[in-house]
Amino acid sequence: MSRPHKIRAVTAGLSGTLGVLLILGGSLLTMGQKAVFDSDYFADHVAESLGDERVASYVGEILTDAVVEENKDLILVRPVISTTARAIVASTAFRAVVARSVKRGHQLLATEGGHEVLLSVSDFGVILSNALAGQPEIAAKIPLDAVAVLGSIQEGPLVEISGRIIRFGQTAPFHPRLVFWLGMALLIGAIFLAGNRDLALLRSGVAITITAAVILFIVRLGELILERVPADPGLGGALAGIWATFMGGFWPRLLILGGIGLLMSAAATAFLEVMKLDPIADRIRKWMIDPSERTLVRLGRGIFLLSVGGAAVIEPRLASRVLVMFAGGVVCFLGLRELCRLLVDPAKRPSSKEESVTPPGHRQKMWVRRVGAGLVVAVLLTAGAIYLTRQPAPLATVPGGGCNGSTDLCDRPLDEVVFACAHNAMGAADVPGWMFPNHQVGIGSQLRDGIRAFMLDVYSGVPVGNVVKTDMEEGEAARAKLEPSLGAEGLDAALRIRERLIGGDESQRDLYLCHGFCELGSSRLVPVLVQFRDFLVLNPGEVIIIIFEDTVAPSAVANAFEESGLVNLVYRGTVTPPWPTLGEMVRTNQRVLVLAENHSEGVPWYHPAFEVCQETPYHFSSPDDFTCGPNRGGETGSLMLMNHWVTTPPTSLPSIAARVNAHDFLMERVETFRQERGRTPNIIAVDFYQTGDLIEVVRELNGY
Repeated sequence: MSRPHKIRAVTAGLSGTLGVLLILGGSLLTMGQKAVFDSDYFADHVAESLGDERVASYVGEILTDAVVEENKDLILVRPVISTTARAIVASTAFRAVVARSVKRGHQLLATEGGHEVLLSVSDFGVILSNALAGQPEIAAKIPLDAVAVLGSIQEGPLVEISGRIIRFGQTAPFHPRLVFWLGMALLIGAIFLAGNRDLALLRSGVAITITAAVILFIVRLGELILERVPADPGLGGALAGIWATFMGGFWPRLLILGGIGLLMSAAATAFLEVMKLDPIADRIRKWMIDPSERTLVRLGRGIFLLSVGGAAVIEPRLASRVLVMFAGGVVCFLGLRELCRLLVDPAKRPSSKEESVTPPGHRQKMWVRRVGAGLVVAVLLTAGAIYLTRQPAPLATVPGGGCNGSTDLCDRPLDEVVFACAHNAMGAADVPGWMFPNHQVGIGSQLRDGIRAFMLDVYSGVPVGNVVKTDMEEGEAARAKLEPSLGAEGLDAALRIRERLIGGDESQRDLYLCHGFCELGSSRLVPVLVQFRDFLVLNPGEVIIIIFEDTVAPSAVANAFEESGLVNLVYRGTVTPPWPTLGEMVRTNQRVLVLAENHSEGVPWYHPAFEVCQETPYHFSSPDDFTCGPNRGGETGSLMLMNHWVTTPPTSLPSIAARVNAHDFLMERVETFRQERGRTPNIIAVDFYQTGDLIEVVRELNGY
């Protein structure tokens, strides 16, 4: 062989080898870059692994230990707690809690500097207590503030190295797709450079298939190693379950890569007839059983056969899986080869004698068929390549019920969703001591029934016995404002109660939800916010809106959110279009939009209600007075609030709510709103929501 031909052959060989490696690397990096380096995807995969029985069992025991450690008397019912804990680990609520913790840890690793990364969950007590609701005596003893440490990485070289790898993956200048297509270009170039292009195509296909098969074997072997290395079998099973979850996304890509290699090999053997299968089978058989005079060949054969046989004895599950996959690959290859041969010539191939009498035009037909078959193969290869270079879809972390009760709403921006709203939501007939209620039931029931927006009035007050005395300055400021809604009777009742209140410990001053005068009924703000938090922990697909009629400093409201833990769920994004979808709010766990009617300064997640919303008037004396013209917020806010209640001092009447909340009446007003304001209202606020058809109307407007 001349020197130019040798250089060309070497170049073709190196280009082909590098091309195969880049094709494999690019397709795997496309998956790995998201699953490993992206905080959301990484957290989703860890949360998804909780569905593996091995992981659920291990984490369930950690949760049980944490609960018993907080309340040692619970050791008497440890089996009950352990069984329940293992069951809740796979729940969507607990997965959401774990995903948040893992995401924080991943982001901490990605930051500069050394850190100790602690993966802990703090809301599982709420979930566990709810799961034990059928055994209230046990549920009451569950410490809701218990913290379970699922794992930790001590500050040191491991943290530093992990952080550097994550930062490199997040900021790497190359793109996995470019790596893949560069590999394709090199492989195609190698085939064209090769002296025997037919054989080069065949070898490339075989190389891709074998490499993909080896990686599949390594993936499976990795799971078995992780399962057996740790001294604690439970930890080993959990690590193997997490590995299986992460590697699950690679399997389809590796199988498709192997399929591409098989298709290339089948096309080469069928279209180009460069290889006969029978001689290859004879060669393999002879290598396996026939003696060889060369010592190195015999040594290599003995070691290979001994390794394969020993692995089959030690790990029969892996051996049978490899054998089945190999047999399946061979069968797929034979099937593809036969189909390719059929595409080239559907008729029986002529013998050498028959070729001498081949009819005129037969060669031309064969050429046309080969071109057509080549195009079919090219299309299949291109489709496989496109699949391998597409970004992996996010895991289904949104609960089965979707977002706010519908999977369709997950893809809808917030300003295109309708929220059922309870006006003066804190005022309920089932709240002890509440006079002049606006609803039959309190906020806990409202949440369960489907109310997703809440109008709350917050005041400062001092407890005096069983009654709360409203802060005087704020009470006086509210007096003129509330007289139209409370009326003379309601206002007089509030003042009479107030006059009888003597004393009160000013150090006990706190924030309360009241309607103007806490003397007429009140609920401490923090426990109500805890209700919201607990509901959202148990229902990780729900998004809510809270509108405060505020008479206290924004910092005081912020402190209450901090104390309740609800601050961890507030929406921190922009409040102008484009709004995030409900699915995005769920994925980022920013599921509470908080608005203030009066003051929100200094708290970044507390937004001026009437810069965000534009509303209708809210004071109507009869159902015939309803109008839809602009009120507070003018015509600039991106959210639309439709106030839909009749003011009948000192309190709203269920009999009127039955009329105005009825399906047809409410739908007619929504249609009027659409005609006058050009949009569907996002928030429909009513009194006595259980009377009438508010929830049904909102579902219809949302399209489910």
